[in-house]
Formats: sequence, C-alpha cells, structure tokens
Amino acid sequence: MSIRLILSFIKRGDLPAFFQSAAALEAESVSPEEKETLVRAAARAGQAEILRYLFEHHLYTADLDAEGRTLLHEAALSGNAETARFAMDVLGFDPLCGDCRGVTPLDLASSAEDPAAFLLLSGQAGFEPSQGYRNPVLRGFHPDPSAVRVGEDYYLVTSSFMYFPALPVFHSRDLVHWREIGHAVHCLETSGLAGLPGGYGYWAPDISYFRGRFWVVATLRRNTAPFRLQMITSALDPAGPWEAPRFLPLDGIDPSLFADEDGRRYILLNPGAMIAEIDERGGLLSAPEMISFGAARIKPEGPHLLKKDGWYYLFLAEGGTGEGHMETVARSRALRGPYAPCPFNPILGRKSVFSPVQRSGHGKPLQLPDGRWYMLYLCGRPVEGKTLMGRETALDPITWTQDGWPMVNHLKGPSCLQRRPFLGRTDAPLPGEAWISPRSDPAAFAQITDTEIRLSAGADPAGTAPCSLLLHRQQEAAFIQEVTVDLSGTQEGTLGALAGYYDERSFYLFGLRKDPDAFILVLTEQIGAERTDRRLFRVKGPAARLMARGSGLERRLCLMENGTEAFSISLRTEYLCDEGLPDGKRFTGALLGLAAVGFGEVIFRDHALRHRAPAENGGFGDAVP
Repeated sequence: MSIRLILSFIKRGDLPAFFQSAAALEAESVSPEEKETLVRAAARAGQAEILRYLFEHHLYTADLDAEGRTLLHEAALSGNAETARFAMDVLGFDPLCGDCRGVTPLDLASSAEDPAAFLLLSGQAGFEPSQGYRNPVLRGFHPDPSAVRVGEDYYLVTSSFMYFPALPVFHSRDLVHWREIGHAVHCLETSGLAGLPGGYGYWAPDISYFRGRFWVVATLRRNTAPFRLQMITSALDPAGPWEAPRFLPLDGIDPSLFADEDGRRYILLNPGAMIAEIDERGGLLSAPEMISFGAARIKPEGPHLLKKDGWYYLFLAEGGTGEGHMETVARSRALRGPYAPCPFNPILGRKSVFSPVQRSGHGKPLQLPDGRWYMLYLCGRPVEGKTLMGRETALDPITWTQDGWPMVNHLKGPSCLQRRPFLGRTDAPLPGEAWISPRSDPAAFAQITDTEIRLSAGADPAGTAPCSLLLHRQQEAAFIQEVTVDLSGTQEGTLGALAGYYDERSFYLFGLRKDPDAFILVLTEQIGAERTDRRLFRVKGPAARLMARGSGLERRLCLMENGTEAFSISLRTEYLCDEGLPDGKRFTGALLGLAAVGFGEVIFRDHALRHRAPAENGGFGDAVP
C-alpha cells in the first residue's frame, strides 16, 4: 500500500478509505520515517481518530522533528481539541514546550482557525500567550544573576568581566522587565580592571540587603598574583553611589552573603561551599571552612544559602558552564552541615538538545510578598549549535514539595514561555542599557547625544590597552545595525568602524579609513593570533553610511548609498561565540558597537541597532540608542 496514497486519505479526512487501507498498512514493513510522516500528518490534519488508531496499532513514532517540534505542535496547528487532548493527555506533551525557535503549541493554537485547541491548551497552561513572558528575561550577555527583594521592588546584578562600567544593577517591579539603574563599580581607577585579558575581571556577583544597606560582593579574577580577590561594596540606594570597592584576601570565586536569624553574617564562596563569618562592614572574623562539595560533585560553584522552616538550603551550580550546567540543592538543620542532597537533583538543567533555552544553572531563589517563589538563573540560547549571545538571565517559578524540597519549573528544565508573576502589573518601556567598553571608561573618550556620537580615536582593540570601543550587548541572533561614519576631523590612518566584538582576540571592524590619497572602506578580522586586513572599496568622500545585518552566525556588511547597497561582503563569525576559540576564558558574549582607531575625533551620526526576536511574532524591536 502506498504511503503517499494513505497520506492523501489522512489530509482530506477520508476515514473510510483510511481504515480500509490500514490493515494492509499494518501488514507491511513500515519504516520509522514513514511512521513519523503518518502520525504528524494525522495530528496536523486534526484527525484524532486516525492518530489514536496509529498509536494503538504501533504505527507511530513520538520523536521531536528537526525543528524540535512535538506532535502537540502539529495538533495545535489544526485547532482540533480532541487531537490536541490526545497529544497532551495520552502522549504527555507539554503545551509550553518550545521548539528550537521558542515557538510553543500554545502559540500555534492561538493563531489556528479553530479556537477549540487554544481554549484547551490555554486552560491547561493557566494563561494565554499575551499573559506570559519568554526566557531569557535579560537577553544578551548577562551571566550569573543574583537578585534581592526589598518590599515590592527587585534588584539584580550580573557579571561584567573586563567591561566597564562594571557590575550593572537592574531594578524591576514584576521580575520580567528590568531597567538598568547603575553600576556597583563605577570608578575605573579603583576597579582593578586595567590590563586584564578577555574573560577576566568581575565574576559572579551577589546582591543582598542588610540593615538598611545594599551589598554587592564579587570575585575580581586577575591574571597576576593574587589571582582571585573578593570585592565588597555597599550603598544606601542601589542606583548609587556605591562605596569604593574593598578587596578581601580570600581565594575562591562566586561569593555570596548570608545573614542568619541571629544577625550573624557570613560570606560563601567556592570550591563547593566555603563559609567564613564577617562583621557588619564585611571584615573577616574567621577563616573559611568547607561545608559541602556539592551534590553532583562536578565543578560545584555559585553557592547561595537560604534559611526556611528551620532548614538551611544550599543551592549550587554544578557540571561546568557548558551543556552540563545545572542547579542542585542540599539541606541541613545546622549551618555547617552535614548537608543532605535533594532526591530530585538536579532541580534545574537541560532536558532536550532542541530546547531554545539551555546551559541553565547558577540560580538564586527569591520569595515574593505573597509567598510564591521564583529563581533567576543563567542560561544560553544555541545559535547554529553555538552560544552567540553568551550566558543570559532567565526566570522560572519554584514549587516546594510536601517534605520541603524546592523544584524549579516542576523539574521540566528551563521554560520557554511562562505565566507572568504579576498579571496586573505592567512596567514602563525600558530605556536602552548603558554603553560599555573593555577596560576603559566610555565617558573618557565618548560624547553622546541623541543624533551623534563623537569618539576620540585610540588604540587598536587587539590588545589590553585602553581603546575607543563603545559597545552594546547583542540580544538576538538577527539584527540590523546602521551608522554614518564621518572622518572629517581625523588624521591619516584613522579608522571609524562598526564593530562586532567578543574580546581582544575575537572581533571584526568594518569601517572607513583615512589613507594618504583616499578614504577606503576596510574590513579587519582578529581571530585568535590571526589578523586579516582588507581594503574593499574606495569611497568618494570623508563620510559613509554603513550597515551590518546579522542572521545567526552570518554577517552581511554593506556600504549604503541612497538607501541601496553600493558594496557588500559576508562573513561567518563563529569567533564571536563562547566556543569560538579553543583556548582562553570564553565567558562573555557577542557585542555590537562603534570603534575609533588612530588619531583625532571620529563622528558617528544616526546610529541605530534593532534586534529581531526569534519567536513567532518575528518583528523588529525598537532601536537601541
């Protein structure tokens, strides 16, 4: 019996013809690929009776397809409630399970012509897509999040490594929309960042609130002895000003602060969980001692302590920072242990290679005023199998078992689409984040207005000396960046360029250079120790409109004249990913911005950076200033 003929019966809903041919189909040898074709066709056509028959007679596969879609995705497209119910209740597929682009069955059902499946799936999920949020909530390079609640306000910090201003501080009222309000390290001279290579600098901060003050601790990772110092600072207002950083001579990384019910305070750091008592100003009162080496005992780091219902809960990131990253928890009745591991460990980790949100862990629990619990944690979104945007910040609910163990997102792994914690609360639109620069203060070399940016040209970015590089975090795999570069006030040899940057060994510069006899469009790529400089096109005058268009790991770089492409070149930019080079500390993420190399002042006019979300809406977002 022809599979193509049977497919035609399924697609047009000819049940008598299908069942007449089904016995012959079962008697023949049907490949797994043919079985998958049949069941997906039945689900997409909304033929619940045929779908049930195929499963009852072992003529099925329930694998994910090449896009990470389940049979519930197909059933949701049909809009048929009975088919969707079979895929959900009998086969166990989740209406919030995203494919590799983050599209869920609930999303697809919301646009189906028949609303029946949407009513079923939204009832099961407990919300509609318009009432949800999508992970990550902080998109682009924002790793190692830590948050604290004070009243109904939430404050968050993330790692910044060698970038300045360092340790960005964010505020939110709904846990989903975050606004940058300041930086915990805002003086370059006292930051300790001078000369540090890419991937070094400020690691894994923690923010807490104690007796009227906000506290931030973080590791300053250096490339000379002492290699690891613990920075501590505090402020009355999380927007600043923050005190000048003080450095504790403690080896280890990923510090956090914990205040016990008796008012005594402690600092924790890894390996595993080391603990030392501190005074009210953060001074050491005892030597560190290890209280746990983790549940999985695989690169345990990022310790956070929580006291709840008489138990001390120790949360740890384990498994390394790559695909095996996860969050575990253990508990004890005594502060210094012994700590018993949770029987459900890991409480957060990757469940599918197709998930649009992976590398999940390094989380910190947070209780809402109404008693609910959430965890903010780091994650990564794969782009062509690479981590282009670096490690980002995601959010998921925590539920507690009857015997007192926490589970993140019901142990389903990082969510793609989730119900907003506060449905009735809407934060105002967020302004763009501050510009940052590697080891340099943007205020020292940049003058920024609404219409133009003036950069004093400086050193080549292929080094650790201060340079004139102004950057924003890349938030999505698809983007358009445009600017007009004007070299009128510069000297010979000066370059003004669009930049795609990871660190001093991984970047491109696409821009206009002032040569002795002409203005030349040039492209520079730095990939490890390999440097490539190309003269591309002679430009008529000292100004040119440049555009970079990103799609996955592809970049299309264009010289624009009167709104059309006068010249273009395409690149592959694996070197902007965490996995881009085989050595070094690859912990940040791709950034996009402007560079001025040489002497004089380069003028950039009408800069615009627009990102495009990967989910089903597909529209460009607002321009980043």
